[in-house]
Amino acid sequence: MTNAYGATTKLFSTPYLTIAEYKAAPTAIDYNNLVTDSSDPAAQDAELANNIARASSWVDTYCNQVLAATVETENQRARFSPDGYIKVHPRYNPIVALTAFSYGSQPNNLVAYPDVSQGWVEDQSIIMPWTIGTTYSSAGPLQFGLPSSPRGQVFCQYTYVSGFANTTLSAGSSAGASSITVADGTGIVAGSRLTIFDGLFTETFTVASTYTFGSSTVPVVGTLVNAHTAGVAVSALPPAVKEAAILATTAFLKVRGDYSMTMQVTSAVGQATPNMGSLNSDLDLAKELLIPFRRVR
Repeated sequence: MTNAYGATTKLFSTPYLTIAEYKAAPTAIDYNNLVTDSSDPAAQDAELANNIARASSWVDTYCNQVLAATVETENQRARFSPDGYIKVHPRYNPIVALTAFSYGSQPNNLVAYPDVSQGWVEDQSIIMPWTIGTTYSSAGPLQFGLPSSPRGQVFCQYTYVSGFANTTLSAGSSAGASSITVADGTGIVAGSRLTIFDGLFTETFTVASTYTFGSSTVPVVGTLVNAHTAGVAVSALPPAVKEAAILATTAFLKVRGDYSMTMQVTSAVGQATPNMGSLNSDLDLAKELLIPFRRVR
């Protein structure tokens, strides 16, 4: 018989840009000839989507974590504090919600915490009170399955949601609509701010208090100003992350050849520039933008 750790950490999530977002962004490269000897727009868009996916993965790799919202399950050993609390430090952040928590003095005999809403969630830690519903003494809670003394070792397994909501509209919405339907509700919570990235019709709204956690139907405070079609990005990703994804995508596209025509933001005319130089410039700026989101191992 084997003993395995079935962590559910995601290696990749929804790409951080849609094709339309990248095309609408001011970039220094032509994206209409990505596939050699093909004039099919669908083929060009498919390759652009592949590059956006690779750039999004690069963002996560550089940050040592997936920035888009994912559901994570982790195992961890912790210590029981004398004042009746236990603190665990999840691998990824920001922590959006705690959905399950199990504990025990033996790793093969964990007990599910009855009400995880009793826990305290911070940006990079979860604190669970163990005195609720227990008989407490100077030696700690007198309950089966817990350490017999303060600072004793306890085994924990917990499931949480971390990262920024990042999805797309699964159905079109009209101007004046009071809700939207998204492809994935992971990371969305009542009161959070989401942006519909739709070029000239981009708008930001607040999720209404009536939202059901995890649902793909998202009620909005007030109504939408503009109409939007299915497939448009809906995200809580910070603008800096979006811009880093644009820069990384541009950098990856420049790898196609030794030289590319780049647009200089000066009074001088554009000129052929070695790709490696402009590639490094784009990625260096992307790295600067991503510094606040890096996870320190």
